[in-house]
Amino acid sequence: MATIYEALHQAPQTHEFVEELHQTDAKEFWYRAIAVLQQFSIQSQLKGLMLTHHPYIFPNVAYRQPELQAWVFTTSKSSLFPTASLPIGNTQIVSIPKADSLNQEWFCILVTENFSFLVLSSAKSHTCVWSLHPIAIQAAIAVLLPRIRRAEHQTLLQAKLQKFPLVLPSYQIMARFGAVLMAQSSIHQELPIPEIQEVDIIKAITHEVRTPLTTIRMLVRSLKRRKDISAEVKTRLDRVDAECTEQIERFNLIFEAAQLDSYPIMLEATQIEDILSDGFMRWQEHAGRRQISLEMILPTEIPAIYSNGLLLSQVLNGLVDRLVRSFPPDSHIQLILTSAGEYLKLQFQSQVTRQGGGDLPLLKAVGQWLMLQPETGTLSLSLPTTKTLLKALGGKLTVRMHSTSAAFDGEILTIFLPFI
Repeated sequence: MATIYEALHQAPQTHEFVEELHQTDAKEFWYRAIAVLQQFSIQSQLKGLMLTHHPYIFPNVAYRQPELQAWVFTTSKSSLFPTASLPIGNTQIVSIPKADSLNQEWFCILVTENFSFLVLSSAKSHTCVWSLHPIAIQAAIAVLLPRIRRAEHQTLLQAKLQKFPLVLPSYQIMARFGAVLMAQSSIHQELPIPEIQEVDIIKAITHEVRTPLTTIRMLVRSLKRRKDISAEVKTRLDRVDAECTEQIERFNLIFEAAQLDSYPIMLEATQIEDILSDGFMRWQEHAGRRQISLEMILPTEIPAIYSNGLLLSQVLNGLVDRLVRSFPPDSHIQLILTSAGEYLKLQFQSQVTRQGGGDLPLLKAVGQWLMLQPETGTLSLSLPTTKTLLKALGGKLTVRMHSTSAAFDGEILTIFLPFI
């Protein structure tokens, strides 16, 4: 399929209604044009739709356009799109293959009741094309329509386009657009540093943390094999080994969450009993270090589930770690397994005893992906991110709170995983 740039240059009548800039000027104009659209969105309520390549196209947190429907054409399979930048309920995600040549283009097509605008940056041609003319904008939209494979999405977009037909902008709109564009200072003076996406930061940090910890653990394990070390030294080495393993697993899970849009998770027959038996002793030991008791109640028989054993084990490790670190000493956590129709139900119930009462440890959001416990500096996945991970594993997660007068008065985390 053609790219937007190719479509705009194929027909002479279309090419007549676009302007093109090259090399450095092209880069400068792209950022200026996006800044202009951002100004328009801040100063007035826009009704219509926006088609773009990335949900961060308007990064300003002040951007709120409930009547502007966004269509994001992306290779990402993740549902963790930025709710702070776009009203997620009014956003449609169109998945395109990574091999699609459209991935070489940055584009933003805005269709409103008063005007329409197209700006396109092509990595292949190193140019920036823009237009306010309906003929050029219609040609660009025609390139995107065949990439929408879901019939209901096709119908929805066509209905939206019929509701907001492409029109020539009025003189007032053109004058205002030009004035705001000219007010933008030179890129060399004011262009902000390009935003580093949160997922890129997470991948970089997890790599930088896991690598030295893995090396330390390897050296510790080689020392433990020596016969000339004392029992006291071996005990300390065991503690270092356990701490390294705990942190490596925590950052492995964070890295896997950040990788969700990179490759599909393979699901297969999984014995949950094996995962629980391997993890429970470590969970008990971890909880015991914080003076928290952990109990597991299992049925007599546990059928196989459909999931990914390795990643599910990491998710459960992360959930137990979060619970253990979220409650004061002398608390109690129960893990109860039951059947719920076609699903296996894993429920974590937590109880804060009188002796361990008082304020619970504070958890603070770090972006949309992570939670930080300031007292210990411990990072963990946020619950929305954990929910997305479990959805990719074929399951789902619900969270609710018990009444403080109930026997168990903390969070109740429930995981549902499908039986085979």
